[in-house]
Amino acid sequence: EVDFLEAVQGAKKRLTLSDGKTLEVNIQAGTEDGQTLRLKGQGLPGQGGAANGDAFVEVSVRPHPFFEREGTDILLECPISLTEAILGGTITVPTIDGKVALKVPKGSNTGTQLRLKGKGVPDAKTGKAGDLYIRFVVVLPKEIDGDLEELVDRWSKSHGYGYSVRDKLIKE
Repeated sequence: EVDFLEAVQGAKKRLTLSDGKTLEVNIQAGTEDGQTLRLKGQGLPGQGGAANGDAFVEVSVRPHPFFEREGTDILLECPISLTEAILGGTITVPTIDGKVALKVPKGSNTGTQLRLKGKGVPDAKTGKAGDLYIRFVVVLPKEIDGDLEELVDRWSKSHGYGYSVRDKLIKE
């Protein structure tokens, strides 16, 4: 078993084979869950004094708490506040290489998605990295105070917003 970040960035892991032999194994950047590593000459001795065979190790990648892998791309659901959704702003988001500043466009909604090119998983064969897709999820405050409730009530009465959003759903 390896951690998500170890699999996508590469790592060295120590493992013990069934015969008790301990090895240091190189987990190549971009390794996928279920991938089999071939350790040449590290298996059991061959019959009649023949050279050792190969050992095969299946890699199991533990899920990450908020990154999800899709090929060489990474998906991240990112919560934003109501204020950030309406007014926009700059937030800090994690990537597999560390944190980056990201501009939230004004009027972003749940489902708005931004792409950070080259911030995904490096392809094990080419080394070229995929992309990081950040999908916003608007999160309301835990407690809605009277001021916010009054403001939204007043605004919705003059804009008819709630009904027009569902019109398409109701008509289909």
